Amino acid sequence: MRITQEYLNGLSPVELQFIQASIYKLCQEKITNDTTNYDNLSLKVEECPHCGSTHFVKNGFNPKHKQKYRCKECRSVFLPTTKTMFSHSKTTFNEWSYFIGCELNGLTLEAESIALSKSKTTCFHMRHKLYEAISHLQNNVQLSGNIEFDPAYTKINLKGTKKENMPRMSKHRGKHKTSIYGKSIAGISSHKVCILTAVDENDNILLRIGGLGPESVDKFMDIKDTIEPNSLLISDDKKSIKTFANMCGLRNDFIPSIAGKQLFTTPFGNSLSSVNEIHTEVKDYMRHKKGISTRHLQGYLDWIVFKKKLRYTLEMKKWKWEAYMYSMHSIIPFINNDIYKREMPISLYEAYGSYHYGIFEYIN
Repeated sequence: MRITQEYLNGLSPVELQFIQASIYKLCQEKITNDTTNYDNLSLKVEECPHCGSTHFVKNGFNPKHKQKYRCKECRSVFLPTTKTMFSHSKTTFNEWSYFIGCELNGLTLEAESIALSKSKTTCFHMRHKLYEAISHLQNNVQLSGNIEFDPAYTKINLKGTKKENMPRMSKHRGKHKTSIYGKSIAGISSHKVCILTAVDENDNILLRIGGLGPESVDKFMDIKDTIEPNSLLISDDKKSIKTFANMCGLRNDFIPSIAGKQLFTTPFGNSLSSVNEIHTEVKDYMRHKKGISTRHLQGYLDWIVFKKKLRYTLEMKKWKWEAYMYSMHSIIPFINNDIYKREMPISLYEAYGSYHYGIFEYIN
């Protein structure tokens, strides 16, 4: 049960004082350095993590005296932490909540490793489990009303790829190489990753990798289901966006391109200020991380959206606990070793197949 502000507002001052004293005593008893994440999940088991069935029964205890369950549908045995970001993890509740606080403050893996007294590898695994756990916020986003829409581009980043798996020669990284949307990026080619970016009047945000190369109707159709019909799409005047709006039954208010003039608003006074703000935030975030691997880019984009959602809806002191509660029951469909094997969200062959180098050396 989550105590709401409405419930607290209905209490008298003396009742609030009594509850405050009781909660303080409970916190001292239940929240210690040894408190496990299992303690937070054990009281709310609603479905089988393997098949989603709600038909399950208790099935004894494991050697650490943690309650086990058996699904009546798929017959699998599971714990409350199975397939969550705490599965097979020795990290305590305090350590996980502290780590989430580090992520919310944008700390590097090196800084998190020092703060938690854990290895960089462990922090890397925790980071990507957390990003996966909050990803359903973007997966379920619905845009409506006035929607600012403007794709952005970044170069393919193969950070972390082993030499034998490279599709091209390695490039030297440096401060002048880490910025997206920079002037050094000339034109839009198959070597650019398209990031579909949209924000509506209710501050719902979409940041999703659309593929390689310039924007096209095919890329936009992948997000068709996230936009409610008859919404107003505010954009520039590219033909592909106009065609997409027409095919989806959307109204389109665009900023016209006029030779010799630089316009920032549509004829009706709408602009792309909100979506441009998101582009700047993504650019700064990538620079801070010294480049983000394209393999893991979507997870970082999901985290940026999640942080903005917290900023819009909660006081900062509540962010850490809201992030923990939001993510603790989410299904994580991979184990640690799978993080390094995640599929690229783009086609490397489309970008580098013609180089006939490395993994594409003998492919025509």
